[in-house]
Amino acid sequence: MLLGARKISIHWCPRRPNLSLSHTPSTKLNSHISASLHSLCQVEELDDFLPWLERKASTKISSVLSIGKSAYGRSLFASKTIRAGDCILKVPFNAQLAPDNLNPELKALLSDDVGDVAKLAIVVLLEQKMGHDSEWAPYISRLPRPEEMHNTIFWSEGELEMIRQSSVYQETINQRSQIQQEFLAIRTALKNFPETFESITYEDFMHAYALVTSRAWGSTKGYSLIPFADFLNHDGTSESIVLSDEDKLFSEVLADRNYTPGEQVRCYLIGMTFSPV
Repeated sequence: MLLGARKISIHWCPRRPNLSLSHTPSTKLNSHISASLHSLCQVEELDDFLPWLERKASTKISSVLSIGKSAYGRSLFASKTIRAGDCILKVPFNAQLAPDNLNPELKALLSDDVGDVAKLAIVVLLEQKMGHDSEWAPYISRLPRPEEMHNTIFWSEGELEMIRQSSVYQETINQRSQIQQEFLAIRTALKNFPETFESITYEDFMHAYALVTSRAWGSTKGYSLIPFADFLNHDGTSESIVLSDEDKLFSEVLADRNYTPGEQVRCYLIGMTFSPV
């Protein structure tokens, strides 16, 4: 339990809803990013992810959770008996992806119009582009691809016509417009690093942006992707939330109830329209 005068903040999810309908989009990533992602997906599967993250964090992340698959996709399950109030996972800030991970030279070239979501999307793009050379490869390889996200921003114009009479249609158009504005705002800065970003397309940026808005948490320090914690699925009745201790520099989740081994563990994802992980 977090007590005393330490600075504690509650993580919330990005404001923009993830527009989700069951349909496979026709949008494809460019060949460079797609090839990197395909290659990364061939690396070690679920059982090696937590040991990798704990090595990177230099600390124990969780001794009571394991990664598995559910009807919602990748999920977290109790590997031991969990009691209400137990800390079920703890991820230090140095094992999280945030806008602070941006190259300082690139960050200095971005205008004030570029928000933290777009900055974090650039971080994701860079790690995707690096492929196996990325120190975050085991995490990046497990992020969903566009066809796995069931997000209407990836639909073609013809596909969107099928839902023109729905409120989802206009929200999709608005979200695409926002992403395009962000892409135009960062494009000039990215051109200063052609060896890294020359092959990056708008579709690549849209995918990275969608990953951030559907998976990242916000706090007083901005947005961050929290590996392992973002495998938690949403439960609107759960009282478990992601908390951040800004003095001890970690994020954690406390169990809101008892769990038996094998039971899926969920939390309340504040401010987020849930999309399966």
